[in-house]
Amino acid sequence: MKIKFFGVLLVVIAFISCEKGAKLTKDSKETVVTGTTSILVDETIFPIVEDVVAVFENEYKNAKINLISKSEGEILQLVKEDHSKIAILARNLNSEELQYFSNKKIIPRITEFAEDAVVFIAHKDNAMETVSIDAFSKKLTGVDAQWKQKVVFENPQSSTISFLKATLEVGQIDTKQVFSMKDSQELIQFIAENKDAVGVVGVNWLLQPPVDLEASVQNVKILGVSIPAVKDGKSFVKPNQSNIADHSYPWTRKLYLLNFQGGKGLGMGFASYIAGENGQRIILKSGLSPIKFPSREINVKKSIE
Repeated sequence: MKIKFFGVLLVVIAFISCEKGAKLTKDSKETVVTGTTSILVDETIFPIVEDVVAVFENEYKNAKINLISKSEGEILQLVKEDHSKIAILARNLNSEELQYFSNKKIIPRITEFAEDAVVFIAHKDNAMETVSIDAFSKKLTGVDAQWKQKVVFENPQSSTISFLKATLEVGQIDTKQVFSMKDSQELIQFIAENKDAVGVVGVNWLLQPPVDLEASVQNVKILGVSIPAVKDGKSFVKPNQSNIADHSYPWTRKLYLLNFQGGKGLGMGFASYIAGENGQRIILKSGLSPIKFPSREINVKKSIE
């Protein structure tokens, strides 16, 4: 009888323990390296963020980050409406946006982690090899009718549009001269199939294209940007890792992680990771320019006589 009662007691204790364990799992709080969160990512720089997240999750098995690709305009609207607490953009918040969050008693943690380049692309058989910034600016505003090439952006709310408008100080874009697609992938596919268009895209998509886009990338070329002739006689420059870092390629932009969580969650952990040694090494290997170049250890071996 005692043995039977003891067996029943063990079953009850096991059941209660399972219930507590289930509740603990369900109610366990997110930390800097555990839990689940979502991050809104500017789709023009999605490939590099995807790479860093993959390595981060491999190192921290109990962390899960869901990436949501959106245009810059959509991300800012969703953050303002409090639909997301973490975002990655190809620019910092401007004074008006910072004031908006300040009025709501929200102070975002802002982490700068890389530099990207905005590039001009064309079909590989397009006769065009360089882009004059002055001519491009006139094309955007509809002033220059001589340039017959179509100009195509990824999305009407794309960060590349806002970047170029701000850089060139262009107010209104002539929609009869400029067209837009759904996203970067669709843009690259369009340029790969059309010889009379120039696309504007983040260079990261060309350095690390998804598998289903590789064939299209092989069918496009990056155009040079015209600059005043320098000592070696070059009158144009194309982006590479060194001239993104030293800004000799003029169309560079910094990348930022914006964390609105207000606590020690995965947003803080991932920000530390992407701006830290491992994250910066991944960015370096991607072909973009890290904010801090990772250190390299040099081992000196004694020769054996």
